[in-house]
Amino acid sequence: MPLNETPKYFSPETRSLVESALQEAWQEVSKDSDLEAALVQRRLRRTIVALASVGETDPGKLKWFAIHAWRGAIQAEQAAKRVRLSGMAA
Repeated sequence: MPLNETPKYFSPETRSLVESALQEAWQEVSKDSDLEAALVQRRLRRTIVALASVGETDPGKLKWFAIHAWRGAIQAEQAAKRVRLSGMAA
C-alpha cells in the first residue's frame, strides 16, 4: 500500500484523525496560490500516515509535522536547484 493512502487497517477513529489533520494542514499551506495541489496533499498525507502508523494521535502534532516536513522538502529542492544552477554557471 502506498504511503499516500490512508491504510485500511487503521481504526475508523485513526482514519478520521488522519483525514482531519490532512484537511487542516492543507488549509494552511493552500494559502500559497502557486501550489500543485495533488503533489502537496500526497506529501502531507505521507507524513501524517507515517506518524499515525507509529502511534501519534495528537492532531496538532500531525498537522505541524506534516507542514514542516513539506516546507523542509521545498527548501531542500530549492537549495539543490541553486547548486545545480551555480554549477552550470561555473
